[in-house]
Amino acid sequence: MNTKRRVSWAGEPVEYLACDSLQSHVTKLYRDAGIRGGSSHSGRRTMASRLIQQGADVETVQRLLGHAELDHVRPYLQVSPRRLEEMFAGVL
Repeated sequence: MNTKRRVSWAGEPVEYLACDSLQSHVTKLYRDAGIRGGSSHSGRRTMASRLIQQGADVETVQRLLGHAELDHVRPYLQVSPRRLEEMFAGVL
């Protein structure tokens, strides 16, 4: 992993961890294993979604994914209908 820099929407410099070479390696592993549609991105989405489901806070997920902006984590916060049913059943 290496450190990259970008400018936030507020115009402030932000440092974040990037794992470009790791992403390409994971994508190759998916291909070599014959997994269709698998990529480092889909694996990252799965990891982030599972972390959120298991109670990890959004800022931790943001840092683990290397996102400079908290808004970039928003797609992982979508709750599946099954998860909603499980949570609702747990309250009753």
